[in-house]
Amino acid sequence: MANRILTAFSTTTSLLNRALAWADFVVHFISGYFLYYLVGGYKPQYHTRPRRLSHGDHYSPAVLVTGASQGIGLAVALHLASRGYTVLATVKDEKELDRLKKNMKSRDVRLDAGSLRPMIMDVLSPQSIATAVEEVTSVVNDRCPLVGVINNAGLCLIAPMELTNMKAVRDVFELDFWSYISVIQAFLPLIKKYQGRFINIGSYGGYVNPPMWAAYSAAKAAVEGMTRSWRFELKPFGVGMTTVRPGWTR
Repeated sequence: MANRILTAFSTTTSLLNRALAWADFVVHFISGYFLYYLVGGYKPQYHTRPRRLSHGDHYSPAVLVTGASQGIGLAVALHLASRGYTVLATVKDEKELDRLKKNMKSRDVRLDAGSLRPMIMDVLSPQSIATAVEEVTSVVNDRCPLVGVINNAGLCLIAPMELTNMKAVRDVFELDFWSYISVIQAFLPLIKKYQGRFINIGSYGGYVNPPMWAAYSAAKAAVEGMTRSWRFELKPFGVGMTTVRPGWTR
Protein backbone atom coordinates (compact mmCIF):
# COMPACT_ATOMS: atom_id res chain seq x y z
CA MET A 1 0.00 0.00 0.00
CA ALA A 2 2.79 2.39 0.92
CA ASN A 3 4.57 1.68 -2.38
CA ARG A 4 1.42 2.45 -4.36
CA ILE A 5 0.99 5.77 -2.56
CA LEU A 6 4.62 6.71 -3.15
CA THR A 7 4.38 5.71 -6.82
CA ALA A 8 1.23 7.78 -7.29
CA PHE A 9 2.82 10.72 -5.48
CA SER A 10 5.97 10.44 -7.58
CA THR A 11 4.04 10.27 -10.85
CA THR A 12 1.83 13.22 -9.94
CA THR A 13 4.67 15.45 -8.80
CA SER A 14 6.77 14.52 -11.84
CA LEU A 15 3.95 15.51 -14.21
CA LEU A 16 3.40 18.72 -12.27
CA ASN A 17 7.13 19.42 -12.41
CA ARG A 18 7.10 19.05 -16.21
CA ALA A 19 4.11 21.37 -16.54
CA LEU A 20 5.74 23.98 -14.31
CA ALA A 21 9.01 23.66 -16.23
CA TRP A 22 7.27 24.36 -19.55
CA ALA A 23 5.37 27.28 -18.08
CA ASP A 24 8.63 28.64 -16.69
CA PHE A 25 10.28 28.24 -20.11
CA VAL A 26 7.52 30.15 -21.90
CA VAL A 27 7.45 33.00 -19.39
CA HIS A 28 11.21 33.45 -19.28
CA PHE A 29 11.62 33.06 -23.03
CA ILE A 30 9.21 35.93 -23.58
CA SER A 31 10.59 38.12 -20.78
CA GLY A 32 14.27 37.30 -21.30
CA TYR A 33 15.49 35.83 -24.56
CA PHE A 34 12.97 37.70 -26.70
CA LEU A 35 14.18 41.00 -25.24
CA TYR A 36 17.78 40.06 -25.94
CA TYR A 37 16.79 39.06 -29.47
CA LEU A 38 15.40 42.54 -30.02
CA VAL A 39 18.58 44.24 -28.86
CA GLY A 40 21.13 42.05 -30.57
CA GLY A 41 20.25 38.41 -30.90
CA TYR A 42 21.28 35.18 -29.22
CA LYS A 43 24.03 33.30 -31.05
CA PRO A 44 23.99 29.48 -30.97
CA GLN A 45 27.03 28.12 -29.16
CA TYR A 46 28.36 25.58 -31.66
CA HIS A 47 31.78 25.62 -30.00
CA THR A 48 30.29 23.74 -27.05
CA ARG A 49 29.67 20.60 -29.15
CA PRO A 50 32.25 17.81 -29.59
CA ARG A 51 33.10 16.99 -33.21
CA ARG A 52 35.71 15.53 -35.48
CA LEU A 53 37.89 18.15 -37.12
CA SER A 54 38.66 18.21 -40.82
CA HIS A 55 42.16 16.73 -40.36
CA GLY A 56 40.82 13.82 -38.30
CA ASP A 57 41.49 15.01 -34.75
CA HIS A 58 38.69 15.34 -32.21
CA TYR A 59 37.49 18.60 -30.72
CA SER A 60 36.54 17.61 -27.18
CA PRO A 61 35.36 20.56 -25.03
CA ALA A 62 35.59 20.22 -21.26
CA VAL A 63 32.75 20.12 -18.74
CA LEU A 64 33.28 20.14 -14.96
CA VAL A 65 30.80 18.16 -12.84
CA THR A 66 30.68 18.41 -9.04
CA GLY A 67 29.57 15.52 -6.84
CA ALA A 68 30.42 12.99 -9.55
CA SER A 69 31.10 9.90 -7.44
CA GLN A 70 27.53 8.59 -7.51
CA GLY A 71 23.92 9.31 -8.44
CA ILE A 72 23.08 12.10 -10.88
CA GLY A 73 26.65 13.41 -10.97
CA LEU A 74 28.11 10.04 -11.96
CA ALA A 75 25.42 9.45 -14.58
CA VAL A 76 25.95 12.91 -16.10
CA ALA A 77 29.74 12.53 -16.13
CA LEU A 78 29.64 9.14 -17.85
CA HIS A 79 27.02 10.28 -20.37
CA LEU A 80 28.95 13.41 -21.35
CA ALA A 81 32.19 11.44 -21.69
CA SER A 82 30.41 8.92 -23.92
CA ARG A 83 29.27 11.82 -26.14
CA GLY A 84 32.80 13.06 -26.71
CA TYR A 85 33.31 15.60 -23.93
CA THR A 86 36.35 15.89 -21.70
CA VAL A 87 34.72 15.50 -18.30
CA LEU A 88 36.38 16.87 -15.18
CA ALA A 89 34.60 14.77 -12.56
CA THR A 90 35.10 16.27 -9.11
CA VAL A 91 34.60 14.65 -5.70
CA LYS A 92 35.19 15.97 -2.20
CA ASP A 93 37.97 13.67 -0.90
CA GLU A 94 40.10 10.57 -1.46
CA LYS A 95 37.34 8.23 -0.26
CA GLU A 96 34.91 9.59 -2.83
CA LEU A 97 37.69 9.49 -5.44
CA ASP A 98 38.09 5.74 -4.85
CA ARG A 99 34.32 5.31 -5.12
CA LEU A 100 34.27 7.16 -8.43
CA LYS A 101 37.08 5.04 -9.85
CA LYS A 102 35.32 1.84 -8.77
CA ASN A 103 32.06 3.00 -10.33
CA MET A 104 33.88 3.85 -13.55
CA LYS A 105 35.37 0.36 -13.71
CA SER A 106 32.06 -1.37 -12.92
CA ARG A 107 30.19 0.33 -15.78
CA ASP A 108 30.72 -0.61 -19.39
CA VAL A 109 30.73 2.83 -21.00
CA ARG A 110 32.22 3.48 -24.41
CA LEU A 111 34.01 6.82 -24.26
CA ASP A 112 35.01 7.07 -27.96
CA ALA A 113 36.70 10.48 -28.32
CA GLY A 114 35.67 11.65 -24.85
CA SER A 115 37.51 11.21 -21.59
CA LEU A 116 36.81 11.33 -17.86
CA ARG A 117 39.35 12.87 -15.50
CA PRO A 118 38.66 12.41 -11.75
CA MET A 119 39.59 15.36 -9.53
CA ILE A 120 39.30 16.28 -5.87
CA MET A 121 37.42 19.48 -5.16
CA ASP A 122 35.60 20.03 -1.88
CA VAL A 123 32.96 22.61 -2.81
CA LEU A 124 32.80 23.75 0.81
CA SER A 125 36.50 24.60 0.90
CA PRO A 126 37.68 27.83 -0.79
CA GLN A 127 41.24 26.49 -0.87
CA SER A 128 40.17 23.23 -2.50
CA ILE A 129 38.16 25.14 -5.10
CA ALA A 130 41.13 27.43 -5.84
CA THR A 131 43.41 24.41 -6.29
CA ALA A 132 40.89 22.84 -8.66
CA VAL A 133 40.71 26.06 -10.70
CA GLU A 134 44.50 25.96 -11.12
CA GLU A 135 44.35 22.32 -12.24
CA VAL A 136 41.54 22.97 -14.70
CA THR A 137 43.34 26.03 -16.08
CA SER A 138 46.36 23.84 -16.84
CA VAL A 139 44.17 21.34 -18.71
CA VAL A 140 41.93 23.49 -20.89
CA ASN A 141 42.95 25.26 -24.10
CA ASP A 142 41.47 26.26 -27.44
CA ARG A 143 41.20 22.60 -28.48
CA CYS A 144 39.69 21.66 -25.13
CA PRO A 145 37.87 24.77 -23.81
CA LEU A 146 35.91 24.76 -20.59
CA VAL A 147 32.36 25.15 -21.90
CA GLY A 148 30.35 24.01 -18.90
CA VAL A 149 30.27 23.77 -15.11
CA ILE A 150 27.54 21.60 -13.60
CA ASN A 151 26.76 22.32 -9.94
CA ASN A 152 25.46 18.95 -8.81
CA ALA A 153 26.94 18.27 -5.35
CA GLY A 154 24.14 18.51 -2.82
CA LEU A 155 22.36 17.21 0.24
CA CYS A 156 18.71 16.22 0.53
CA LEU A 157 17.31 16.61 4.03
CA ILE A 158 13.86 15.16 4.70
CA ALA A 159 12.70 15.77 8.26
CA PRO A 160 10.00 17.59 10.24
CA MET A 161 11.07 21.23 10.38
CA GLU A 162 9.99 21.55 14.00
CA LEU A 163 12.50 18.86 14.99
CA THR A 164 15.33 19.94 12.66
CA ASN A 165 18.19 21.75 14.37
CA MET A 166 19.63 24.88 12.80
CA LYS A 167 22.98 23.28 12.03
CA ALA A 168 21.28 20.75 9.78
CA VAL A 169 19.40 23.53 7.97
CA ARG A 170 22.61 25.52 7.53
CA ASP A 171 24.39 22.40 6.22
CA VAL A 172 21.73 22.05 3.51
CA PHE A 173 22.11 25.69 2.46
CA GLU A 174 25.91 25.48 2.55
CA LEU A 175 26.00 22.57 0.12
CA ASP A 176 22.87 23.20 -1.96
CA PHE A 177 23.15 26.98 -2.34
CA TRP A 178 26.28 28.73 -1.05
CA SER A 179 28.65 26.21 -2.62
CA TYR A 180 27.02 26.86 -6.00
CA ILE A 181 27.92 30.53 -5.70
CA SER A 182 31.49 29.71 -4.63
CA VAL A 183 32.03 27.39 -7.61
CA ILE A 184 30.46 29.80 -10.10
CA GLN A 185 32.52 32.77 -8.93
CA ALA A 186 35.72 30.71 -8.98
CA PHE A 187 35.26 29.33 -12.51
CA LEU A 188 33.59 32.40 -14.00
CA PRO A 189 36.80 33.83 -15.54
CA LEU A 190 37.39 30.59 -17.46
CA ILE A 191 33.75 30.29 -18.52
CA LYS A 192 33.81 33.91 -19.70
CA LYS A 193 36.97 33.25 -21.68
CA TYR A 194 35.42 30.33 -23.54
CA GLN A 195 31.81 31.60 -23.45
CA GLY A 196 30.43 28.55 -21.74
CA ARG A 197 27.49 27.83 -19.46
CA PHE A 198 26.72 27.09 -15.82
CA ILE A 199 24.09 24.44 -15.09
CA ASN A 200 22.72 24.35 -11.56
CA ILE A 201 21.00 21.16 -10.50
CA GLY A 202 17.77 22.20 -8.87
CA SER A 203 14.74 20.13 -7.95
CA TYR A 204 11.01 20.06 -8.42
CA GLY A 205 11.15 20.72 -4.66
CA GLY A 206 11.97 24.31 -5.57
CA TYR A 207 8.41 24.58 -6.91
CA VAL A 208 6.43 21.78 -5.29
CA ASN A 209 6.86 21.87 -1.53
CA PRO A 210 6.01 18.52 0.11
CA PRO A 211 5.85 18.20 3.90
CA MET A 212 9.16 17.29 5.56
CA TRP A 213 11.07 19.06 2.76
CA ALA A 214 11.05 22.61 4.14
CA ALA A 215 14.82 23.16 4.36
CA TYR A 216 15.59 21.40 1.08
CA SER A 217 12.78 23.15 -0.81
CA ALA A 218 13.91 26.52 0.53
CA ALA A 219 17.49 25.92 -0.65
CA LYS A 220 16.38 24.81 -4.11
CA ALA A 221 14.00 27.77 -4.41
CA ALA A 222 16.98 30.00 -3.62
CA VAL A 223 18.94 28.33 -6.45
CA GLU A 224 16.05 29.00 -8.83
CA GLY A 225 15.87 32.69 -7.95
CA MET A 226 19.63 33.17 -8.07
CA THR A 227 19.92 31.48 -11.46
CA ARG A 228 17.14 33.51 -13.08
CA SER A 229 18.61 36.81 -11.95
CA TRP A 230 22.30 36.03 -12.45
CA ARG A 231 21.83 34.75 -16.00
CA PHE A 232 20.78 38.23 -17.13
CA GLU A 233 23.99 39.66 -15.69
CA LEU A 234 26.08 37.07 -17.57
CA LYS A 235 24.26 37.30 -20.88
CA PRO A 236 26.26 40.28 -22.25
CA PHE A 237 29.46 38.24 -21.76
CA GLY A 238 28.18 35.33 -23.84
CA VAL A 239 27.79 33.17 -20.72
CA GLY A 240 24.68 31.11 -20.04
CA MET A 241 23.20 29.91 -16.77
CA THR A 242 20.26 27.62 -16.29
CA THR A 243 18.65 25.26 -13.80
CA VAL A 244 17.81 21.61 -14.42
CA ARG A 245 15.14 20.12 -12.17
CA PRO A 246 15.32 16.33 -11.91
CA GLY A 247 12.37 14.44 -10.46
CA TRP A 248 12.70 11.32 -8.30
CA THR A 249 16.09 9.74 -8.97
CA ARG A 250 17.52 6.48 -7.72
